[in-house]
Amino acid sequence: MVKTDLRVTKTKRAIQQAALSLLLKKPINKITITELAQLALINKGTFYLHYADIYALYDDLLATAAQQTVQASNAYPLLFQDSEAFVREFLFAESPELPPTQQALLKPENLRFAPTFPKVLLEIFKQAIYDVGVLTPNRQNDLKLTFLLNGMISLLVNPTLIDRDDPSCIDFTVHFISRNIEQTFPEFYAGK
Repeated sequence: MVKTDLRVTKTKRAIQQAALSLLLKKPINKITITELAQLALINKGTFYLHYADIYALYDDLLATAAQQTVQASNAYPLLFQDSEAFVREFLFAESPELPPTQQALLKPENLRFAPTFPKVLLEIFKQAIYDVGVLTPNRQNDLKLTFLLNGMISLLVNPTLIDRDDPSCIDFTVHFISRNIEQTFPEFYAGK
């Protein structure tokens, strides 16, 4: 096991907190390394020991926020037990209001500087499903999960496709996706 120096951990945390504080005030492309370093109480050279540039820091902040959000959900075991419950939890569960720093991270003017974020988010979701311990990580299951999750994530990103005030629209969506899950993973649903 590799031990990380406590000073490195504290410095990275100071850099991240300074960036989040600045993101509340301005978009990522308007934040300079100089002002970030001043706020984090480090020099610019120290910043570059941890991140290639401001956008690498932003990618790290996004991935950390996504990881925390995904891990907070209890939906993933449901994928192998009750497909409809999984879809309802994944797509329609009430989520708590995001803290202001996460709202700032997800602003469109910032997200445009993170073109790989959808792929990172997909990998985080897939890992959360694999972490349940029921599905073997392999190429076939990666393909199945990628197909299902991309469709579901697109519904989260483009909420206009579902009228959340129309129970029949929600029921159709849940039924449609859950049937796809059951057909994709018949080994879990064959006897149901």
